[in-house]
Amino acid sequence: MKKEAILTEFTKQVFIQHKRKNAVTFSNINSTLIEAAANSAFVNESCKATEEISQSQIIYRKLEENNIGKIQERFKENTVQFLKRLKICSRNRKLILSYDETEEPFYGELNKAEDNLYLHDLVYKTKGAKYGYKYLTVAITCNNGIRYILDGIILKRGDYIEDYIYEMTKFVKELISIDVVLFDRGFNNWGIIKKMQELKVHYMIFWRKQGSWYKEPLRKLKKGEFCEVRKKYKYCRDKSGYWVYSKFVIVKQLEYKDKKFDWIFATDLNKKSSEKYVKRYKKRWGIETIFRVTDDIRVYTTSTNPLVRYFLFMFTCFVYNVWKFFQFFIGGDFTLANFCVNLNKFMIEKELIQPREYKDFLSVFTKYNSLSKQIR
Repeated sequence: MKKEAILTEFTKQVFIQHKRKNAVTFSNINSTLIEAAANSAFVNESCKATEEISQSQIIYRKLEENNIGKIQERFKENTVQFLKRLKICSRNRKLILSYDETEEPFYGELNKAEDNLYLHDLVYKTKGAKYGYKYLTVAITCNNGIRYILDGIILKRGDYIEDYIYEMTKFVKELISIDVVLFDRGFNNWGIIKKMQELKVHYMIFWRKQGSWYKEPLRKLKKGEFCEVRKKYKYCRDKSGYWVYSKFVIVKQLEYKDKKFDWIFATDLNKKSSEKYVKRYKKRWGIETIFRVTDDIRVYTTSTNPLVRYFLFMFTCFVYNVWKFFQFFIGGDFTLANFCVNLNKFMIEKELIQPREYKDFLSVFTKYNSLSKQIR
């Protein structure tokens, strides 16, 4: 299936099509949204640029009969198709998963949002924004170019993030063999450890230096050495308490990029050196590369509807996956520098978007080409 067919099929799965004269088509929606992605633009701006749809609200109204769960299911259905092909090409080898939280700033007053339970205090402060939407994503982050976003969800205040991680990891585990699941310091949560142990998958969490329990073992180490500490914690949930046990690996002053750091990992991996622990964790940084790309193709909106926000975020992830999929299986350049250029080129060639000069250029070229043939 071609790229444009895959993208259009995704919009068909998500949007409701009402049969009426001059109805907006899936192709109209698709071309408008990809135009927005290619230029990191607001949906309304892309409506004006493509002249396919008069205003963004027409697109958003078609989402009204959906919910967050349905959009996530549509994305997962496409993930299944990607992973079936990937499993064959990778010869069923084990793959590394990484989790990340992504923030999207909200510019406005908290009480004016459509559902402010989806608004969180921003960790990374943005000028003019105190609050923002948060998305949890899981991706394959291997170093050999196999990097795909497998699932994502918009987070609500008060949610147990370990529940989402459990369901997302379980979904992926049924499709591919997992080597290890990697988490950064924002995920130092005993509930996550418990869920990973229930799923019987290897985990590695870059643990924050909290309390004093690690200081004495760290003091006894020499630079570059590591030690293991066993800890337990009473995880309380739903008026019940559960004892959770985990190994913690403490690494002292291991050099990375000409600087030396102390590292603490909650993990069930068994490595023979501190370098091997840190090297394995560094595989997580592939997800940072993914989001440097998706940040450049983000579709923007002024809507405060969490459903709209979530759909546009997942559409961006889907566009990334389609391009990455074709780059891996068919070949072709795929870099942050040329991504949007290639995306625009593809859209014009397939006539999914038509700049105002394009039709005139095509008409002149056709006449010129016809005349040239007659002269020959």
